[in-house]
Amino acid sequence: MTPFEPLSVMSKQHLLTNYYQQQDQAVFILDADKRYVSMNSAYERLTGYRENLLIGYPFGTFITQCLTKHKPEILKDLASHLAHHNSYKKTFTLPNKDHQVLDYLIVFQQSTIDDKVFYIGTLQDPTCNQVKEPRSEYLLGEDKTDNLYANNKPSASLPDQKQLLAQAIADNQFVAYYQPKFNLATKSIVGFEALVRWQHPTRGVLKPKDFIADIISYGLSFALFSQLSEQAAQLLVQWQGMQCTQHICINADATEFSHPDFNKVISQLLARYHIDPYRLHIEMTESSLLPSNDNIKQRLNELKALKVCLALDDFGTGYASLSYLQQYPFDFIKIDKSFVSELNSNPTQQAIVQAILDLALALDMQAVAEGIETEQHYEQLRKMGCLYGQGYWLGRPVDAQAATQLLESSNH
Repeated sequence: MTPFEPLSVMSKQHLLTNYYQQQDQAVFILDADKRYVSMNSAYERLTGYRENLLIGYPFGTFITQCLTKHKPEILKDLASHLAHHNSYKKTFTLPNKDHQVLDYLIVFQQSTIDDKVFYIGTLQDPTCNQVKEPRSEYLLGEDKTDNLYANNKPSASLPDQKQLLAQAIADNQFVAYYQPKFNLATKSIVGFEALVRWQHPTRGVLKPKDFIADIISYGLSFALFSQLSEQAAQLLVQWQGMQCTQHICINADATEFSHPDFNKVISQLLARYHIDPYRLHIEMTESSLLPSNDNIKQRLNELKALKVCLALDDFGTGYASLSYLQQYPFDFIKIDKSFVSELNSNPTQQAIVQAILDLALALDMQAVAEGIETEQHYEQLRKMGCLYGQGYWLGRPVDAQAATQLLESSNH
């Protein structure tokens, strides 16, 4: 990487004005030393990226690993641009007098690696009360726009936005929708993944892309996680009364899993509702497990002692997936949709998926394929021996009542 360039003369407003003139999106990585890397058109050429690849990665490592894995044909071209410091890479240090720019920082998520804190977020222009939106479709696959803890574009962030969101949580305006998960051999429903929706009083049902960035930025995500977990537990009780054995999977990101009361919330749900613990699954990405340490292992083992099931999401997209399988007690690994999208036409993707399936079998784990969007995806995965899967071709997220009706239909 080239050295960071100081901005010793730019005022805060000049910095932001210049930033918006030069960038076609406002996504960046900021470290604790007040340095950040903004990335624009590089993302346009990196479709399908997941947030756990971004969080905590120095830009040079991130972009090199991304391109080597997914777009090797443009690595040389991009490297040339990096060397010349053009629009693909804008790195600089903020002088002390300009640190107020952080007042306009909307943080999506943070992570600590080697005792250094990294953030991913966007900047809010102080002159217009409007946040320039990152191109989240390049950061997330289609299914991941529904993930409760996927990093997404922020909504307009007005001064009362935090109060508005906190009140929405207090008023139970956020509800879980449930995407069915299938046994691919029998096409029977084995469980559901809980995904958040906002039943806005004037705007209707909103997806996470409309609010989740602000939820994370304002420190409300654990409260929302607890509320959605409560809803899932109540639904599991109802299903138990119907003699249904299907599970519900709830998502946890780094913010939730690092909260000191995380395990306590799960334990209390199991005790209060007398849920069969194997029917409650907790799904986390690699970013939830960074930095790798004994405390994380202990907390995961405590969850396993409760007999809940643990799933590693987006397997294969990060740098330490194999290490996590060795260290941590996962029951399921979810094959990332980026490996499924071209499964029928790309021999390399077929080989990767087959290797993951073989690895899961060898480690006595179950594999779940994400992003099954066509019948061809379904047939190919079934032939390869993948037992479980989910995706829009099989079933879209539905509310609790519709999910219950699906179970009633499938169990008769």
